[in-house]
Amino acid sequence: MTTSLINTLANVATASAQSFVQFRLKLIGQQITAQLNKKIDQLKEQAQDPAIPLLQQQEAALNTRKTAYDQALAQIGTNGSTLGDLSIQLSNLANAASQGDSATFDQTLGAANTDLSILQIVPALAGLLPDGIASLQNNGLGIQSSATYNLSTPAGRAQASTDIQTAQSLIQQIAGTNTTNQEIGSSISQSLGSRITAISDQISNKQNAILTDGAAQVDKLNQQAKTEFHLIELQFGNVPQTGSILSSVQNANNIAPPPGSVISLLVGNSSGSALPVANLPTLLGNNVSTSA
Repeated sequence: MTTSLINTLANVATASAQSFVQFRLKLIGQQITAQLNKKIDQLKEQAQDPAIPLLQQQEAALNTRKTAYDQALAQIGTNGSTLGDLSIQLSNLANAASQGDSATFDQTLGAANTDLSILQIVPALAGLLPDGIASLQNNGLGIQSSATYNLSTPAGRAQASTDIQTAQSLIQQIAGTNTTNQEIGSSISQSLGSRITAISDQISNKQNAILTDGAAQVDKLNQQAKTEFHLIELQFGNVPQTGSILSSVQNANNIAPPPGSVISLLVGNSSGSALPVANLPTLLGNNVSTSA
């Protein structure tokens, strides 16, 4: 009967101690995880290359410039097509004038003026030549209606032909400048694109270096945390020994162990949130008589 009671009490004491050990290991695991996350956050704050923001500003500025040239190139391309059609209309206008065909002349002049209104004014970007389109739209083609010339007369036809030739020369000059601007704009856009790519590569390389180094440091911290927790598990492997360990670290002068050490985690004296000090001696034997 006495033996059975003692065994029961021993089993209860052991079970209670093991339950407390599991609870305390859980708290220690949470504290180690919190410390690990804090160190990782500090790594993220420190893992900054001061050159990256400057490179990103340069990249943004170059992208803005390239966008402006690309938009201008689209306008230049549209103007090229329109100028080509306008040149055709002027040729047809010259034929109508030479033949004294007033109806065709006025109809063709209307088509030419429509082309003139379609032309777009290209922004004055660095490197691009003044194309004269704005002045052309303000002043017009300088060609009057058939009634003004009176194409039925030789003098009227001659005057109309002169005005048409003047307009043709101007359109030819504008078209030539437009083609040159397309070549210049394309070259500038390509150059800007190459610079943007080079800067983007620099940014990527620096970011990848930060990520690679950061990943290595995080992995190292993870391994350290796992090792630390495993050592604590080993310390808790023998419940009676744990009670002795916890008792021994609190000496007569109640001097705390160093913060961050394995023993500090065991007794709740670490740099993180404090853990309750285990009172394993009470659970293990203070209620059991030590007399012979």
